[in-house]
Amino acid sequence: MRTLRRGAGLVAVMVTALLLALLPTTAAQAAGTGEQNWCAVQGIASPEAHRAIDAACAEWRARTVYTWGGGHGPAPGQSYGTWDLSSPSHFEETALDPQTRGFDCSGFARWAWSRAAGYDILGDGTAYAMYVNGGRKYQQVHGAGGGKPAVSDMQPGDLVYTAVGGQVKDITHMMIYLGDGYVVEAYQSQLPIRVIDINSRISDNRLVGVTRMPQGGPFTEPTGYDGTLQVTWGTDVAVREHPNRSAGQVTRLSGPDIVYAKCQQRGERVTAEGYTNDAWTYLSNRGGWISNIFLRGPAWLPEVPTCSGADYDTQIGPGGGGNATQGGAYGTWGTDVALRSQPSTVNGTTVARLAGPTSVAVSCQMHAQSVTSEGYTNDAWSYLPQYGAWITNIYMKGDAWLAGVPACDGRGTATPVGAHAYSTWGTGVTIRSTPSTGAGVVTRLSGPTGVAVSCQKHAESVTAEGYTNDTWSYLPEYQGWVSNIYMKGDAWLNGVRNCVIPGMS
Repeated sequence: MRTLRRGAGLVAVMVTALLLALLPTTAAQAAGTGEQNWCAVQGIASPEAHRAIDAACAEWRARTVYTWGGGHGPAPGQSYGTWDLSSPSHFEETALDPQTRGFDCSGFARWAWSRAAGYDILGDGTAYAMYVNGGRKYQQVHGAGGGKPAVSDMQPGDLVYTAVGGQVKDITHMMIYLGDGYVVEAYQSQLPIRVIDINSRISDNRLVGVTRMPQGGPFTEPTGYDGTLQVTWGTDVAVREHPNRSAGQVTRLSGPDIVYAKCQQRGERVTAEGYTNDAWTYLSNRGGWISNIFLRGPAWLPEVPTCSGADYDTQIGPGGGGNATQGGAYGTWGTDVALRSQPSTVNGTTVARLAGPTSVAVSCQMHAQSVTSEGYTNDAWSYLPQYGAWITNIYMKGDAWLAGVPACDGRGTATPVGAHAYSTWGTGVTIRSTPSTGAGVVTRLSGPTGVAVSCQKHAESVTAEGYTNDTWSYLPEYQGWVSNIYMKGDAWLNGVRNCVIPGMS
């Protein structure tokens, strides 16, 4: 029987190869060298490689950009970058990365293979660390005689590592191999993920090596459950009948696991692994509660709803329910202020009302329904985790977009503390991805809008509305640039720093 199966597999491979040879040349196959306008598995690949490449290509289609340090949060996925301070030129290149969500090269590979394996198989490390860890969770691929592999030795889903000079100690970059001589990579700050022929990336002796992930049976996400897919961490983690440590155990998680988070609420305050938190989440595919300490992500998960009605568990244990956590301490103003289930006065039901000015914690904010009240108009809403509800930022003390509070929906970043509150004028004002009229459109402002400005710089000169100006301002809420022609104020905004720091350009 083993011989029969092996023979059948060989026949299947030969038939597949013959069919591929007879098919007309596809756009992918005909594209040749240079950057490509497609992203997909090329050739025969394992289910795991298909899942990794599917995840990578989804980011390519979304035009997700490179940001230095992106993808290295507590869990795999896009995150805001940081500055590369290794040289003045690198600093200038990454000046906007702290305000940009995306991936660097290793964060990109980490995300793709976490989707394939079902857990964080590569971990939060650099490209160098991921290569030298080969042989523990995954293997290094070698060529003839144990040397460096040739492109013909590579399989779809393999991770390809490069360095100037081709030495392990100098590894600075990694890519995901698609097959047929192509890779997909996050490669340069502020530029989108791309597909390119591998030879253009490993020429001049830049290839260091290749690693291959384990490829056994297919990983299957749990199905048939309510909630948001989350990932746990830690070992021997208890799942309990109620959100307190005295409750009976439903099960124990031996290691990182894929779970469905139905809702979260305040329970018994727990201290473990160096963290303290009173938030607990109900796992519908485990039938019990887990402390949020053991869920990857922030202390209070903004994408997971607050338990209410029949889902709320009153057995919260001692000292529970009192910790606001997450986000900074802010204050509201006004009287009888409505808190809503959604960031909308139309679709959101009233969860509670604040009788007067109240101190609150804010976990995140987002642009949603525009509201006019008390002489102000604003489309920003803040999420208050202790109420499990939204409040229009009109009633939050501070700027229209709160400094230091991240965006719930990934649109833009937390406005840096010290960013300046300004306003635009005009209608149909275009916000662009770079300070150029030829750059991609991020959004358009339908009318005068309150905005935060983190920095400004001289770039393309623009003539519009009877003015000429080469200054552009960066709006972190929108992750884009606007010509200062449309900013109320001077041509060069007073008090706003230069995006290019003198002496570092």
